[in-house]
Amino acid sequence: MKNVEWTKPKPLRTDKEMLPEFPVNCLPSIIKAMALSVAETTSTDTAMAATALLSALSYCFSGVYRMYGKEDHSEPVTLYSLILANPAERKSPVMRFIKSPFISFNDEYNVSNKEAIYAFQEERNRLEKEIKKMQESSEFESNEIAEKRAELESMDKLFFRRICIDDITPEALVKNLDDNGSLLMMSDEAGVFKNFGGRYSNGTPNIDLILKCWGGEMFIKDRYNSDPIVLSKPYLSICLCGQPYILDELMNNNAFLSSGLVARFLYCFPKSKVGSRNYDTRPVDSRITEAYKKLVYGSLKYKFNYFSDETALRFDETARKTFADYYNTAIEPVLMTEFAECPDWGGKFHGLILRLCGLLHCIKCISVGVNPENLEVDMMILGAAIDIAVFYKAQALCAYGMIGGDTTLTTAEYILKKLRANYVTEATGRDLLHLCRKFRTMDEMTQPLQALIDYGYIRQVRKNAPDGKKTTTVYEVNPNF
Repeated sequence: MKNVEWTKPKPLRTDKEMLPEFPVNCLPSIIKAMALSVAETTSTDTAMAATALLSALSYCFSGVYRMYGKEDHSEPVTLYSLILANPAERKSPVMRFIKSPFISFNDEYNVSNKEAIYAFQEERNRLEKEIKKMQESSEFESNEIAEKRAELESMDKLFFRRICIDDITPEALVKNLDDNGSLLMMSDEAGVFKNFGGRYSNGTPNIDLILKCWGGEMFIKDRYNSDPIVLSKPYLSICLCGQPYILDELMNNNAFLSSGLVARFLYCFPKSKVGSRNYDTRPVDSRITEAYKKLVYGSLKYKFNYFSDETALRFDETARKTFADYYNTAIEPVLMTEFAECPDWGGKFHGLILRLCGLLHCIKCISVGVNPENLEVDMMILGAAIDIAVFYKAQALCAYGMIGGDTTLTTAEYILKKLRANYVTEATGRDLLHLCRKFRTMDEMTQPLQALIDYGYIRQVRKNAPDGKKTTTVYEVNPNF
């Protein structure tokens, strides 16, 4: 066979290692320092810590501020994110760094308010018993009972606070939001998707509340034997970590996809540093962790002492016009082209920019002791928000490229990894079966091998056997791979 010159192979899917770097310089100084330091000490991609930080801090301002692009369009500052990385990528240590001040604040709050919480519970129990006795007695008029019930319902709720949640059922989420108003879901596993996908409801997805929490929309839980639970403005900030197979389950779930749940998430594929990491890395500077803790504590104290409706954040005039121009020229005209693979996600892209504007503005203001509503959102914040949104746009295109559950490409990627890891330049079918032990017969490899041929990673040739009496099929590997 005449030797044909190799060309560069076509990507099977978006190469995650070719995705852009997270624009860390767009983060406010405290968050930038924290993201870089956590990434350094854990030997991980900065994108992982930065994504977790943005999602976690969005909880601090949920239910407190809304960012307005124009009078009839605003967005809360909540973010949903999903970080996807293989085992041993140190997702858990990164998440522990980010969650730490939220957990300590929660514990300190509950300890310092323990007496007041118990007093509320005792008073509530007293009123409930009193109402029950009145209902069982014939001595009281209905209006007297109604007055006592109104007294009970008018009491300011005071519970042991929950900030962070992990693995939770839809029913427990309703109860926790009723008690707390907003929550932060942070987990180094993404098994919660199974809970909402029907694990506890005979396979029927139960995702209405998680959909509404993204925008703070009213949710009513009707119950047969008791009063309904009304969540007027429930908010949930989410940061989940998981292995890549989680994305396949998410993207191939029709309920998640068609409902818009998939489009609500920011996706992050941190670049792997496995194989090049050092053990003796520099720890996070205590001054950085203290500044981060101070930011979180200051934000949460303001949030928990805030009893008004959501406060509006607005652009200054230059930023407002620039945002409108950016939408008109760089978003709407390309929704059917650049966002062709993820039109539902693209439809929320301008809203993502607003959310990031509000969040970055709040972080920046709280860091310097200024109430966010006292300053307008300027061009610097808008530019940073756009750069970060563009980063997540590339990640979303990569994520949506995996829709369809194409097992042929998945198994083709598996074969490529084995070829690369073992520095294989050519192999027979028997060699491949020995190398790729998940396959039992060559028939199982036929389609993925053909895909690798079609994309230019390998080619099939006939070569003489060592004895020269017969020929055998050999798969040559493209040296450009």
